[in-house]
Amino acid sequence: MTDLCQLPAHQLVALMAGGTVSCREVIEAHLARIDAVNPALNALVQAVDPQQCLAAADAADARVARGAPVGRAHGLPVVVKDVMHVAGLECSGGSPVLRATAEGDATAVSRLRAEGAIVLGLTNVPEMGRGGESNNNLYGRTNNPFDLSRTPGGSSGGSAALVSAGGAALSVGSDGGGSIRQPSHNTGIAGLKPTHGRIPRTGSVFGDALGIFGPFNCYGPLARSVPDLFLGLSIMNGPDLRDPYAVPAPLGHPADVDLAGLRVATYLDDGISPPDDDIAAVVGDAVRALTGVVGVVEHNAPLCLGRTIDLLWESVFLGGDRGQGFEADLAAIGATDPSEELAEFLAQARLVDFSLTEARARLTDIDNYRIEMLEFMADYDVIIGPAMPTAAKPHHHGLVEIRDFSHLMAHNLTGWPAAVVRCGTSKEGLPVGVQVVARPFQDATALAVAGHLEAALGGWRPPPLIA
Repeated sequence: MTDLCQLPAHQLVALMAGGTVSCREVIEAHLARIDAVNPALNALVQAVDPQQCLAAADAADARVARGAPVGRAHGLPVVVKDVMHVAGLECSGGSPVLRATAEGDATAVSRLRAEGAIVLGLTNVPEMGRGGESNNNLYGRTNNPFDLSRTPGGSSGGSAALVSAGGAALSVGSDGGGSIRQPSHNTGIAGLKPTHGRIPRTGSVFGDALGIFGPFNCYGPLARSVPDLFLGLSIMNGPDLRDPYAVPAPLGHPADVDLAGLRVATYLDDGISPPDDDIAAVVGDAVRALTGVVGVVEHNAPLCLGRTIDLLWESVFLGGDRGQGFEADLAAIGATDPSEELAEFLAQARLVDFSLTEARARLTDIDNYRIEMLEFMADYDVIIGPAMPTAAKPHHHGLVEIRDFSHLMAHNLTGWPAAVVRCGTSKEGLPVGVQVVARPFQDATALAVAGHLEAALGGWRPPPLIA
């Protein structure tokens, strides 16, 4: 594979903006890489016309040639998770009944384009975005570039697989229960669930009114390096006056974070999904890489973590009506043949039954959970822990083992910034990520710590598919 497909996004932009490498060369290299790896991965499911991509690259090169200003994502090849609109592409959320050609871009996509990014296409997801694997009846299953028999995860699995394999430098994903961070862990890349409210979610395939899911879901970047996460976040950040959850807030910069002044809490077992030995060893490596660099490292965990699955998965995702509401929604749009992951979601939803009175109590407990987490963070700036309890699993282990997502779901409940970065390798040769969490709106702190871990422990490595 050409080195252009392994370089970090921010380095590619610098090379293209300086005229060292042409945008056409970069786009041609990534289109060739997609042609080479996508048949095995099935990660890109809707492609922009290659000639359109090359024409955009030529226009970007012409800007450099005439000395015109260029954007922060000048010529950058990006892909978009198939849960948000990309003008001219058939967007579906992995569902045949939702498939329709988008007339415009989601806000996050339009902001990337405005800074010079070149969109290559849409990446695969589980049907309706509800699944721990990226598999649906419309496009089929996405495979992990480290081992095709294993899952890249979900629901941003197509994005993670393609970025890891060098088919794109950056992707926009979404995360309502670990959907950016689990695939990043599984494929050895970097991913960020920013503070909720930083990036507008306007332009969703599922509609912009997310109802009860609104406070728990957000968009965020996936890339092969932590600095690229900040590049994507800085471009997509800020309200658009259309997403009611998006707020104006200072972003800061990871380079300005004083690591020596940080207080770090670390734990392995959240009381739900204790990590296996491989994962525990890599988290230990991450802690040692921070010891002596940050001010304080202590082993400590919030006591409320054991309630995470009950509060987010059961109370919010599954609901208490035995799946009747979601089944009615599916019937209304004519979705009568659910895929494997969606069928498992429905099966779990049918088992959960609680009254409106109990629902109100659960919503109150979510607030209590957030309060307890904030009280815990009065003594800390950062939490370091597992992303998932195991490395990437074989296919068909998605929502069936939903409790594995507990470490990630905790910070969909809090809304805090959470980054995942590869810090090691399992005995089977699979990447292992570590989760770095910071206080609300301290995204720069999470990225600064993740960046240090990446530099100390190696970060992304080319998967066997492309090595």
